[in-house]
Amino acid sequence: MIVDLERLKEIVEKTVDSTVKNGADQAQASAFINDSALTRFANSQIHQNVASKQGSVTIKAVLRKNISNIRLDSLVWKDIEKAVIRAIRIARASSPTKDFKSLPKPEKWAPVKGAFDKATAECDPSFRARKVKVAIDKAHAKSSKVKAVAGYFSTEVLGFAVANSLGVLAWSSLTQASMKTTVISRHAGSEGASSQQSNSRKVADINPVKLAEDAADMSVRSLKPVKVEPREYEVVLSPMAVSTLMLYAGFLGFSAPVYQDGQSFVNYALNQKVFDEKISIIDDARSSKTLLMMPVDGEGMPKKPLMLVEKGVVSENSICYDSFYAGKEGKKTTGHATPAFAGYYGDDPSPSNMIMEAGDTTLDEAVKDTKHGLFVNTVHYVNPAERTKLVLTGLTRDGTFLIENGEISTPILNMRFTDSMLSAFKEAPMIGKELRVLGPATVPMIKVKKLKFVGVSAY
Repeated sequence: MIVDLERLKEIVEKTVDSTVKNGADQAQASAFINDSALTRFANSQIHQNVASKQGSVTIKAVLRKNISNIRLDSLVWKDIEKAVIRAIRIARASSPTKDFKSLPKPEKWAPVKGAFDKATAECDPSFRARKVKVAIDKAHAKSSKVKAVAGYFSTEVLGFAVANSLGVLAWSSLTQASMKTTVISRHAGSEGASSQQSNSRKVADINPVKLAEDAADMSVRSLKPVKVEPREYEVVLSPMAVSTLMLYAGFLGFSAPVYQDGQSFVNYALNQKVFDEKISIIDDARSSKTLLMMPVDGEGMPKKPLMLVEKGVVSENSICYDSFYAGKEGKKTTGHATPAFAGYYGDDPSPSNMIMEAGDTTLDEAVKDTKHGLFVNTVHYVNPAERTKLVLTGLTRDGTFLIENGEISTPILNMRFTDSMLSAFKEAPMIGKELRVLGPATVPMIKVKKLKFVGVSAY
């Protein structure tokens, strides 16, 4: 599917004009179309194939400092006209937002190349079904102990446009493809499971064979896990585990409202080395290394690279702003207003295109370098325990193993970790040379000197 950007541009311009004519001092509108398709499989067979096409408009009406924000899941003009009237009424009844200065003025921006992939946009159910079959067959061929394969294969086309009454008009379209494969093994009363995931703007980049083989291998190896004592361990973290931890660091540390409330670890570590000096992270939506590649943010402001961590150091320049939070400090937006279609990342400005600098190590070399430690494939149920110190707690999942004398050896029961990521990533002796795109973070594997585990899970 090719998104009709001209229609979206016409809608947002018309909506802004209507909002101002109905009494708003300033107005902003964004419109998007999300065309997505999903093939889901379980018990080694496809059980669901769905597709949806959603069109939405968001309207911001500003009357002096009284502001309303509403969203309408329709692109029909009659519905939009009614929504405009409703937005004006809500703004009039709202309390003033004292820190509001103004919607942003237009800035020059340029399209990005490579955000949209025609093959991904045209991907059909039969293509996804063939790739799913390949994954299922490969997993079962790995071992007779493999009993079930589950997961999903999805493709998505997004198009959006945004305008405001000060002259902003911007637009973009992009594609995404994602596959997750979970393999369940059983033998002699024991069950093991492991998952692998891949994301890309191009469906051709998804490799179901590798995903299935890697997941199957780790699933079989995870049978008959043993219990180990919770304590500090040297840990090799796969890219999937690193991506989850970096995502939390992103919205807990580098988001302007968190920083302005004094709840970010950055508040207490300005210009200090909080991570290993080998760790550098940039947020760059225009980079071909990121998934959500786009030229502008949710307010139509140009996306620019923002260095979050430079050789382990964070600073006041590490913070992500939209126009509102920037205005509170007399600053300019960094281009991090959340697009309406990306609400699942949260409404506050935060990094969604994090790219960590690669190292010079392979996973095998990191394991070989470890005399006694753990390998962690993924983490889940992660929650912040102490935001200002970036203390996270969560569980390992889908493959946790002892590393003994430079080899991944015994599978172990899942462990609960509770530790400051500032402490955990303070010493990262080895960083992988291969980067993997995993949602809003593009990361390598990392070996950390110590991570504190506080309990053992029965699941």
